[in-house]
Amino acid sequence: MELTTVATFDNTPTAYIAKGRLEAEGIPCWLKDENMGQTDWLYNIAVGWIKLQVEAQHAPRAREILATDYSDRVENLDE
Repeated sequence: MELTTVATFDNTPTAYIAKGRLEAEGIPCWLKDENMGQTDWLYNIAVGWIKLQVEAQHAPRAREILATDYSDRVENLDE
């Protein structure tokens, strides 16, 4: 199975949010190097951050999902 990196992140929470978006759309995905920065933040820089990876055939759709801005669908919670 050939994995393709579709996004990189500098922190674990943001990486997991993106992973959840893809999984909700039915795209299996994995985080690579997600634990490297927990011992020393500089390790993230050394390994090229946290990588969100999918199977190569899902990469175009995954990138499209991650690029979609859903903020216009969220109701104003201050009202």
